[in-house]
Amino acid sequence: MIEQLLDTRVLLLFLQNDPALSDDIARQIEDPGRRSLVSMASLWELAQKEARGLLLFEPAKRPDFPRVLLEQGFDILPVEWGIMRRAASLPLHHTDPTDRLLIAEAIARNIPIISLDQRFDLYQVERVG
Repeated sequence: MIEQLLDTRVLLLFLQNDPALSDDIARQIEDPGRRSLVSMASLWELAQKEARGLLLFEPAKRPDFPRVLLEQGFDILPVEWGIMRRAASLPLHHTDPTDRLLIAEAIARNIPIISLDQRFDLYQVERVG
């Protein structure tokens, strides 16, 4: 099975059925032949933005949000120390800490990351989007 990691924005667009996410990418996320991975770091980012009023996304307030995602077919990745260390040592092409964790995770797993952020291309990671 092909694994792919979703960045936070792509996850949010997908969950909101936002037209800013192309149909091709949505189909790739829904493809049963692919394992769509979501980092706990993305859930943390959504919860932070929701708490600060920067995002109106009710599911991010739910204590069972990770379980809801599991039920929708996503797999949730913990943030591991090795990934944190790798993210800290990446070149500073991108300064967002969550995105750096996601890039490090994709590099460590040697899997593509689905992202609309072209700055990801500055790293040795395959970006779909």
